[in-house]
Amino acid sequence: MRYENPAIPIGDIPRYADIPLLPVEPAYKKVQYISWAIAYSLSLAVIVILYLQVDALHSPLIIGAALLAWLGCLAFTVAAIEIGFRNRAWALREKDIVFRHGWLFRSTHIIPFVKIQHCVVGSGPIERVFGLASIGLMTAASSDIDIRIRGLKQETAGHLKQWIVEKTAAHARPGV
Repeated sequence: MRYENPAIPIGDIPRYADIPLLPVEPAYKKVQYISWAIAYSLSLAVIVILYLQVDALHSPLIIGAALLAWLGCLAFTVAAIEIGFRNRAWALREKDIVFRHGWLFRSTHIIPFVKIQHCVVGSGPIERVFGLASIGLMTAASSDIDIRIRGLKQETAGHLKQWIVEKTAAHARPGV
């Protein structure tokens, strides 16, 4: 038997960037804003309590620096939510799932169904208020969730999980 491994012309490789991706639900942006508003409210409360309890923090320079840092972090978070939300999208194909996210560091994950070992649907309390959920997909390559697509409708996440479980079962080898 002769081993062959011919070269593939670069133009013949399918381009994942040409795949039409589905955006996450618009309500997910509200979930992000509410979650971050809670975090920033708690951090502001801690800053105020520290100011009231520690006399050394009553300097206008320290107050100004703390306020400027807090507002800078807040502005960065708003930018991250707005820009990052536009870049969060996914697509389901016959043999794999594609997920793109990020704005400073943009990532595109493509996970073949034959590599998926576990699939989980979850939602936090704020997500449940808006009828949203996330789906996490794990492969044998890591001990953590490889991708988590947040901002899906609960029904979509449930259907997607069922479809992926059926797909992975269809690809499973007997005896494995």
